[in-house]
Amino acid sequence: KKYLSSKEKELKKEFTEPLTNLSVYQGKILMKLINRETSNTCYALVKEFRGGFSAHFWQTIAWVFGGSLKQEYLPYSEDAEMETIVHEVARMYGHES
Repeated sequence: KKYLSSKEKELKKEFTEPLTNLSVYQGKILMKLINRETSNTCYALVKEFRGGFSAHFWQTIAWVFGGSLKQEYLPYSEDAEMETIVHEVARMYGHES
């Protein structure tokens, strides 16, 4: 528990400012990319690490802004264009996915 707490503090220090400056649209894309990389929705991740109450709270906040922590990444349908961009960026940097 101490380890997780110390890592959480480090992550907050490094990422709080950049993440709070995201637009709603950028936040939605970030959540989809997190789902792509982890195979878990942001809701599932928050629930696992912070508990069900916290997950429900943040899901409500996301809903108010027109989003959802439960959105999934669908590379062969609605997110096909994003998948193409991800592959192109990976190819540019030599990281085939």
